[in-house]
Amino acid sequence: MSGFVVCIFSAMVALSALVVDGARLVSARAAIDDHAANAARSAAQEIIDVRLNNERIDPQAGSAAARRYLAENGLNGSVQIEGLRVQVTVSDTVTMTLLALVGVGDQVVQTTRQVRVVDE
Repeated sequence: MSGFVVCIFSAMVALSALVVDGARLVSARAAIDDHAANAARSAAQEIIDVRLNNERIDPQAGSAAARRYLAENGLNGSVQIEGLRVQVTVSDTVTMTLLALVGVGDQVVQTTRQVRVVDE
C-alpha cells in the first residue's frame, strides 16, 4: 500500500512541476512576443524620404529605436531593417523552479516579430 502512495505522490509532484514551469514558459514567450512586436513598431516610426516618394525606414535610427526599447525592458535581440520592413528577434532565459529538482535546466524562449509599413 505505501509503495502505491509513493508512486501516486511522485506522479502528482511531477505533474505539478510540468504545469507550473510550463505555465512560466508560456508566459515568458507571450511577454517577449509583445516586446519584439513593440520594438519593431518603434523602429518602423523612423521613416525617411517621404517627400522624395521613396519611403523607407532609416536603418540606423530604426535599429537604435528598437534596441533602446529592448534595453529599457531588460532584453537583447537582433533587428533587421529592409525597406519598409522591420524584423526583431528576442530571446530570454527562463529558470525552471520545480523541474530543476529533477535535473531540467534553464530553458531559452525565442520569438521573431515582423512589422511592415503600409502607405495607403
